Amino acid sequence: MNIDEILIKNSNWAWNKLREARKLGFQLGEESITDFLILNIKKLGGTKLIVESFTRHKESVNGADWEWWFTGPSGKWLGMRIQAKVLKLDSEKYEHLHHHNKNGKQVDLLVQDAIRGNMVPTYCMYTNWDPSKYDTPWKCKTHKTSVRHYGTALLSTSKVRQLQATKETRLSMIINSLRPMHCIFCCSGHGGTDLPSRALNYAKSTGLLDSMMDNAEPKNSDNFEVLLRDRPPFYVEQLLEGGLEDSFIDVNDQRLKTITVFIEAE
Repeated sequence: MNIDEILIKNSNWAWNKLREARKLGFQLGEESITDFLILNIKKLGGTKLIVESFTRHKESVNGADWEWWFTGPSGKWLGMRIQAKVLKLDSEKYEHLHHHNKNGKQVDLLVQDAIRGNMVPTYCMYTNWDPSKYDTPWKCKTHKTSVRHYGTALLSTSKVRQLQATKETRLSMIINSLRPMHCIFCCSGHGGTDLPSRALNYAKSTGLLDSMMDNAEPKNSDNFEVLLRDRPPFYVEQLLEGGLEDSFIDVNDQRLKTITVFIEAE
C-alpha cells in the first residue's frame, strides 16, 4: 500500500466515524479524532511510512496546535503547523473556525508560529456530509474521487482569513476550498524526489503558502525552498530518540500540543 493510499484509508475512517456520530446525534471533538488518526496511521504504515508522535500532558486550550514533520531518503525535512477543526454535525458549520482570545485571532497566531518555526501553516478539517447534498469539489487525477477523501481535508490559512471578513463558517461556503489530506503524500501529483519535497510542491501549488507571502520579499514562492531543511528542530530529534518531554518544547510555545513525524521509508 502506497503512502497516499494509507492516508486515504485514514480519511475514510474519519468520514465513517463522523457519519456514525451524525446518525446517533453525537458530536466528536478534534482531539479524539486526532488521537485515533495517529493510531490508525501507525497501524497502517507498515514498511512504507514510519510514524512517531508525542502529545503534551497538559490541559488543552481551545485551538491547541499540531505539527507535522515530513522526511524521507533525501534526509531533508519539512514542517507544517496545523490547526484541526471538526464540523459541527447538526449545524453543518465549523463553529470554532474563527476562534480568538486575548492574544489575537487564532489564524494569525497560527501563521505567526509557522513563520517563526520555518513551517507551512494550514488547517486540517474533519468533515462529513450527506453525499446527496454536495458533490466532491476536487477531482483527483490519481485516485477515483470519493466523498470519503474529505474525512480529513486541508484548508489554507489565506482562505480562513478571507472567511473571517464575513465570519463565514458554513460547510456549503467552504467545501469548494477543501483539499483531501492524502494529496500531500501523493507520489504522482506534484513531483519531487521524496515526501518533504512533494509536500512543499503541494503547498506551493495549492495556496498553502499564500498567507506567508505577505512577509516575503520578493513575493515569490521560490523563496520557500528554505523550508526544506537539513535537520528538524531539537525537540523533533528528541522525539525520534525517545526522550521528548514537555520541558523540551519552548515554554513560550504553549499552543503546541501534538507533534507527528512522518518518515517515508526507502
